[in-house]
This record gives sequence, structure tokens and C-alpha cells, in this order.
Amino acid sequence: MTRYASILVAALVLTACAGTPRTTTAETAQATAAAIDSVPAGGLPPQRLEPGQCGLFLWGMSAPRKFVFFSEATSGTALALLDDMPQKLRMTSAAGDVFGQFLTDMEFQDAATGRSVHILINPGEPLEGGQRVDTGNLLVRSADGWETILPVTGVRACMPG
Repeated sequence: MTRYASILVAALVLTACAGTPRTTTAETAQATAAAIDSVPAGGLPPQRLEPGQCGLFLWGMSAPRKFVFFSEATSGTALALLDDMPQKLRMTSAAGDVFGQFLTDMEFQDAATGRSVHILINPGEPLEGGQRVDTGNLLVRSADGWETILPVTGVRACMPG
């Protein structure tokens, strides 16, 4: 089962990390808006990294497995699947151990709803160009204090360049 899960994660990362030619900020914004409009039933839309960029890709552990969280290392933002809709988040704090270009304990805020998303990562074995997330939790706290915990797994990966 873990071998199957490893192959699935590797295939999803390769799909999510496919490179694209350089684009302008306006083109990137348009592409992001178009991607958000076409959210697949399985979770967040595929995410692309430019050469030299690194991303954190997380999937929920429960069936059906959904791509639920993405953050590009230098952006200070993230995209999370909340209430089955992609929501843009901004990083509010980071602590814990160094995990490549990320830390193992990160907090994000959804300015529109007041929700916070707390990511806790347990690093796994290194991969070529990245590292596995063996286990982790995505804790969503609503503005009125309700908490939902989603067990996650995934990878951090970098696009060569």
C-alpha cells in the first residue's frame, strides 16, 4: 500500500510541477484565475512551478484523496481547499524545523472569512529534487473557534533551474 501511495504522490507531483515558459505577472494572474475557475472534482487545480521555484504539495489522507494545499516557497501565500473551494491564504507565522525552503509548523490566514489554517509537517525521506511529507495535519480554525483537522501527506519539490 505504501509503495502504491508513493507512486501516486510522485506521479501527482510530476504533473503538478510541470514547467511552463516565462510569463508576465498579468499572464500569471489570468492563468491563476482560470485555474481556480476550473477546479477538478479531486481538489485544487494543478500548480506549476517556474525554474528555480519550490512548492509544498499536500493531499488529504481520507478517501477520496484530494489535493488540498499548495504553497510556493518564496510567495508567503498558499492555496487551500476549504469547503471544497480554493481559497487564497497569506502566511502569518512559521516555526519548527527547517524543511527545505519551508518550516514544519506554518500558520496561514484567510482574510475574507477570518479562518486560519495551521500546517504541521512530519518530514519523510528525501526524493530527487525534494522530500516526502510522511504525515502531517492541516488544522482549519473558523473565526468563531471551530476546528477541523485533516490528516495530510505530500511532498516538497523544486523545479530545477
